[in-house]
Amino acid sequence: MTNKKKYDLLILLVFFTFYVLGLFIYDDYGLSWDEYNERTSGFVSLNYIRDSLSYEIYQNFPKLSNYIYAEYGVVFNLPMAFIEKTFQIEDSKQFFLIRHLFNFTVFFISSIFFFLLLNKRFSKTLSIIGLIFFYLSPRIFAESFYNNKDIIFLSFFIISLFYAISFLNTPSYKNNFLLSVTCSLAIATRVLGIIVPFVVLVFFILRHLDKKNNLKKNIFRIIVFFFLVNTFTLLFWPYLWNDPINNLLSTFESMGAYQWRGGIFYFNEYISGLNIPWHYPIVWILISTPILYLFLFFLGSYLILVRFLKRFINLSKKKIFNDIYRGNKERMDIIVFFILFITLFLVIELNSTLYNGWRQLYFIYPCLIFLSVRGLELISRKFTSRNTIISISPFLIFTCLWMVTNHPFQFVYFNKFAGNNIMNNFEIDYSGTSNRSALSYIAKNDTRNEINLHIFSISPYHWSLLMIDAEDRKRFKFTKNIEEANFIVTNHFYQNKNPIKASQDLKKKYRLYKEFMVDGIPINSIYIKN
Repeated sequence: MTNKKKYDLLILLVFFTFYVLGLFIYDDYGLSWDEYNERTSGFVSLNYIRDSLSYEIYQNFPKLSNYIYAEYGVVFNLPMAFIEKTFQIEDSKQFFLIRHLFNFTVFFISSIFFFLLLNKRFSKTLSIIGLIFFYLSPRIFAESFYNNKDIIFLSFFIISLFYAISFLNTPSYKNNFLLSVTCSLAIATRVLGIIVPFVVLVFFILRHLDKKNNLKKNIFRIIVFFFLVNTFTLLFWPYLWNDPINNLLSTFESMGAYQWRGGIFYFNEYISGLNIPWHYPIVWILISTPILYLFLFFLGSYLILVRFLKRFINLSKKKIFNDIYRGNKERMDIIVFFILFITLFLVIELNSTLYNGWRQLYFIYPCLIFLSVRGLELISRKFTSRNTIISISPFLIFTCLWMVTNHPFQFVYFNKFAGNNIMNNFEIDYSGTSNRSALSYIAKNDTRNEINLHIFSISPYHWSLLMIDAEDRKRFKFTKNIEEANFIVTNHFYQNKNPIKASQDLKKKYRLYKEFMVDGIPINSIYIKN
């Protein structure tokens, strides 16, 4: 067997193993805070289409014209609403599980494109390692099953970036068409997807600017690209149909002036989401990404920056633009580098509203991994690929074992940079995904026909109830009076209480019945009266 066939077999094995694993565990994850509203968004747009075609609309959903989240893209949620009704999936647990399966499937498909993207720049060995880095990213892995906002956008961003590189390398009409479709899917998921068309425009001009005749010859291709992007974006985003220009502008306005007034627990104090410290996203990236990847990321970023500065300082007057980079691989490095760092810079400079970690910036995570592989490339040249693999294997094995041990709570991963007092400094299960585990545990271990539940945190346990078995669902009643409750539950997510002090107060008054822990951190606790 040739080396090429061995590599092809290995990568197929990695893909197969990962997807089959997902098929076995996709039903282990709970319901996150956003999923209920995201499902509603899908039906709001589906009703808008059905009403436009004079079909009967589905009841109990608001109209698009007065829907609070009308501006949000529905590339994922609209098809899911269609599937739910087409296949007559009536049970809430089942239709949320189906969404989890498709969420993971979209992420899996994007991981194939991520490997192909890496393989345009690196050897197959390094590309496979980069793919493994991507898979062994605990928070990204867990959220790939249920985060149908940030992970879906990350997925389409990867695919559009792959075709952007393909188009810049070979500006054929086939690549033009595929780039247009995938960019539109990204934009219609989250308007920030416009980053990729902007990158294409800038580097397309840089490629042809030194040869003016060549630019005139190829300018039609970029005009076709933007025409197709606009057309497909309009097609994929029902909100734009009624008034495309004004609705798109209002989406940009809303993105730039989003007024989320919730509190964020950060370094032992609550701060407004409207006025987060400049270092907030940087700190979250540093504490929630495996340290090996961070080390390689800084090394790769340093290499690219130094080379770019050298090219810039020694610009040729005759070939100014081509001297910024030499060859497609250097251009890829620069594109990925600037997407990541300019995005971070703009978020900090514009004081963008962020909440709950850095999930709104997950789409730059593939860029982080790409730069990590760039750093690994230098090490492999110094110490050979074999020795490099041997040296990083213990770190990868440790991360893999951590993910297995803490399944299905990988979404609360913190590395050593987070320190020893994590609960007193950072939000833990802000999405409430562990709530399902608490409810399932109570249902399994308590025999009462009616269970009164008091929610001590602000997390929506009533939505998580939708993901437990129908018969058990009927047994739960929620009460605001803590003295009437059989059980008190909390996922330690508050807007005005210190999580550690709140836990201490609960333990003084009530007996701990069950606690779900990750690395000694309680992520969901159940109490009963003494």
